[in-house]
Amino acid sequence: MAKTKHTRQTIKYFSSHIRNYKWSLVAILIGITIGVIFGSILNPLLYREIIDLITEFDGSDRSEVLKPALAILLIIFIVDLIQDVGWRMAQFFNSHFQTSIMRDIANDCFRRLHNHSLSFFSNNFIGSLVTKTKRLIGGFERIMDLMYWEFLTTILEFVFTTIILFTAAPVFGWIMIAWSAVYVLVTGRYYLWKMKYDLQAANTDSEVTGAYADSLTNFFNVKIFARSRHEHKLFGDTAEKQKRIRKFTWDLSTYMDIFQGVFMTVLYIAVVYYSIVYWVEGTITIGTVVLVQAMTLQLLRKLWNVGHQIKDTVTAFADCEEMVEMLYETPEIRDPADPEPSRISRGHIQITDLLFRYEDNAPVFQDFNLDISPGEKVGLVGESGSGKSTLTKVLFRFNDINEGLVTIDGQDITQITQEDLRQNISFVPQEPILFHRSLEENIRYGNLDATKEEVIEAAKKAHAHEFITKTKEGYDTLVGERGIKLSGGEKQRIAIARAMLKRAPILILDEATSALDSVAETHIQEALEELMKDCTTIVIAHRLSTLRKMDRIIVLDHGKIVEQGSHTELVELDGKYNELWSHQVGGFIQE
Repeated sequence: MAKTKHTRQTIKYFSSHIRNYKWSLVAILIGITIGVIFGSILNPLLYREIIDLITEFDGSDRSEVLKPALAILLIIFIVDLIQDVGWRMAQFFNSHFQTSIMRDIANDCFRRLHNHSLSFFSNNFIGSLVTKTKRLIGGFERIMDLMYWEFLTTILEFVFTTIILFTAAPVFGWIMIAWSAVYVLVTGRYYLWKMKYDLQAANTDSEVTGAYADSLTNFFNVKIFARSRHEHKLFGDTAEKQKRIRKFTWDLSTYMDIFQGVFMTVLYIAVVYYSIVYWVEGTITIGTVVLVQAMTLQLLRKLWNVGHQIKDTVTAFADCEEMVEMLYETPEIRDPADPEPSRISRGHIQITDLLFRYEDNAPVFQDFNLDISPGEKVGLVGESGSGKSTLTKVLFRFNDINEGLVTIDGQDITQITQEDLRQNISFVPQEPILFHRSLEENIRYGNLDATKEEVIEAAKKAHAHEFITKTKEGYDTLVGERGIKLSGGEKQRIAIARAMLKRAPILILDEATSALDSVAETHIQEALEELMKDCTTIVIAHRLSTLRKMDRIIVLDHGKIVEQGSHTELVELDGKYNELWSHQVGGFIQE
């Protein structure tokens, strides 16, 4: 039942795109119908007339054969031209129809995936998502090709062939109908039963792709831990699982091929036998005998392919359904139905009676309250698990809270769109991830309308201009996937330049100088101080020396504020902060 539901969901999804190009589809169907009628049906009938002319010729007057034969051949020429026009018409409209919808599906998948929350991407391999998207697009193409190039042409040929067989001798028509009914019923049910195994094969394909991408993405860890053999074994086990289910599904197809071959031979022998019987009785002509056998063979070839086409269709749906099911998942974080215009300008953050937990785990925050004034510089301190990163996720609305209220400048952040909210917050993470684009494009991502001069100015303030100008391509240098061509410090400078260019009223720095050496950190701190002048700033840092100039330092412990005040006040308090500070001398860990 669930499988049928997913198939219906896939059909519904494709139908929503097909409706936009329905007239192209109509033109394709008309072209195919013309091609089948004039090519596969009228042509054999005309050749039957020629055969009968030849076999009935008694040798007395050649003109009695040649003149009618020439007339029939002229008609065949015209029929062939019309047939060709029909097929070419279908092909041209199909080029527009399929390529347009494949583009639309790609855009739709891209949009819907980006609508999902951060947790969605934490729970799904990026490589698998890309593969599933490609399979959905390719699956649509295969399904549509099968639907009208194969199934429609087979149905049309079956209908017209059966009519012709009935006119030749009713027994041929009844044999064809009875045989086809049994053949389609058995083949169809068999491949529908097999569909669950095709879906397993599709799932293992996603597993293999995900494992492949995950291991290659973490190649650095593989190298430094000398785990190549371990990774080979893990991937080999996954590939072996894929091989077993793939072989099993292929063997199932072979069993059906055996049945189809025997069953088709039985039909052909029956048709040949009865055609000989009726010719001996004088009921049909030699031309009709040839026609019946030729059309039966032609239809058998079509029906033989139907078995494989049903298998291919089932496989294509199995390939598509994983992604379609994912596309219909409701995003965990949703914009309000009627969002308010953003009124964020000053960066006044208020968190009231916050309750937040991850799924069914214990609360990270409970009855949590925090007020950060516009322009205030606040440092967040605490051991791992104290809630620092979770608090930033709440502010970005990467996770929705269970209870309480989060406002910025008095506006509930759940009442504006996520993009409006995040447009007003700059963020420099501990491990910046860059696009595989140029350095200039990565910096400009903070403000797409920025000029080249503004990009360079931001890079200079972030002390990135120095190393950028030393590269061969300068600002046009490609940084590699996830910025792999840059050092940790260089990536962080690009991220800082990007945040400078954004100029949002709220700035969050998550260990923003952790990857820098002491000299570079001194330069960056100067740039950050300038950046923080007009911003409400939240700084997360384990290196406590970076927080000494904060207006207020908040100490978190298990989701609660246990201390807050300036650096000097907290040291004199001799509490949790001083305990953390005592483990550092001048901001450096004691050995």
